[in-house]
Amino acid sequence: MLQRRHFLGLLSLCGLVGLQLPARALAAPATVTPVRRTPTPAATPTPVSKSPTPASTPAATLAPSQSPSPSPGPTQAPQPTSTPASAPQAWVQALAPSPLWSGPDDNAIQLGTAARWDYLLIAQPQNGQRLYVLVARTNDYAWVDALSVGPSGPPPPGWPPAEQAAPTTDLSVGWVATATDAPLWADATASLLLGLAPAYTVFKQVEPQSGSRLHVQDPYSGADAWVDASSVGAIDAPSQIGTPGRWWGISYVDGANLRGQPSTRADSLGTLTSGLPLVVSGWVAGEEVVADNPTWAVLNGTTYLYSSVLRPVALPSAPPPPDAASSYRGRWIDLNLTQQVVVAYEGQNPVRLARTSTGRPGWETAAGAYSIQRRVPNETMDSSSLIGLDASRASYKVDNVRWTQYFSSDGKALHENYWKPRDEFGIPSSHGCAGLVAEDALWFWNWADIGVPVVAHF
Repeated sequence: MLQRRHFLGLLSLCGLVGLQLPARALAAPATVTPVRRTPTPAATPTPVSKSPTPASTPAATLAPSQSPSPSPGPTQAPQPTSTPASAPQAWVQALAPSPLWSGPDDNAIQLGTAARWDYLLIAQPQNGQRLYVLVARTNDYAWVDALSVGPSGPPPPGWPPAEQAAPTTDLSVGWVATATDAPLWADATASLLLGLAPAYTVFKQVEPQSGSRLHVQDPYSGADAWVDASSVGAIDAPSQIGTPGRWWGISYVDGANLRGQPSTRADSLGTLTSGLPLVVSGWVAGEEVVADNPTWAVLNGTTYLYSSVLRPVALPSAPPPPDAASSYRGRWIDLNLTQQVVVAYEGQNPVRLARTSTGRPGWETAAGAYSIQRRVPNETMDSSSLIGLDASRASYKVDNVRWTQYFSSDGKALHENYWKPRDEFGIPSSHGCAGLVAEDALWFWNWADIGVPVVAHF
């Protein structure tokens, strides 16, 4: 479980409800897996009745000197007695989707999951790190982690609503979101860094916490990874997964080396298996392991990975357009340099998204507001035509480049890039242009025209 000081801070940061709110304010539709009415394991205490007797109340016994059948004696008048007031019922609510356990210790099995804001009646004093509770939704008993609940009043009348959906049978733990830049690890021991997930990145937690890290599933690649528990907070299941805040991809080959510098001469920090999620904070020029590709991915300031072993993940939707284009009407083009995509817009509605590869390190495509200035259906691109020092820094000549649409005075353009492998689009590799596969280049050629705005941004 999350440490309380981190968890409560994350509740505030992520917009979650604080513990001081009344129960009626906390109540929200949710689902819960009913506790299974099965024989309990040896570690499980005997379930209490619907009106539980406090654990501290001893059973009635006879003193050793007493006889089971006391001798008759003088009849005495009954003495008045006082009836002690019953202790008030103590209700709590689940602060996040919370596992329901068969017992109070590590030998317990998970029986179900209490949904966020479920009402739970404390049946016995806390035992270790868990509370024995009556789950109001199902009227069954189970153990719950004490730090996963907060004080509350009783359920409001009519709770849960009759029209509520049937309880889920999903025993998974729930969803979490990062509160700040959070390291993503390849394993629970944090031996291999996979990048820094930015704030508000969501992950699916796949098992209860064990140690200082959470085992999660990355929703973009579907692969497993680990995050520091102190960097995340519990959230409701997202209604949809948004575009990641940084470039997101996967490792494409087994045995790719993480390096302390962008060079194969630097010591290896470890090797990756294929299919791991990777988050790129930036791109730098380094050793050309493959001819004409000096691009290395920056995972953090001390960890680098050669770009040829990466592949981008599919984006769940078009990334948010820049604020500068919020008033645009008609047709315009969003060139997202972070996600390496080109998006065609009509007003504020995206109509086509295409992967691109823009300028590599040293030849970066500059952010700015442009417009299409001229169009060439088929041409030869020759580095000798570049202006000034750029001509001496590059050496290329490519024939039959189709559907070129220039948008800057220094020759940057949208155009077909037929010499680049299709699955490598999405990684910066050009001399400043935005290369496209043939069908995307043709589509933008037919859709756009002279004067159509192009907004390049990170």
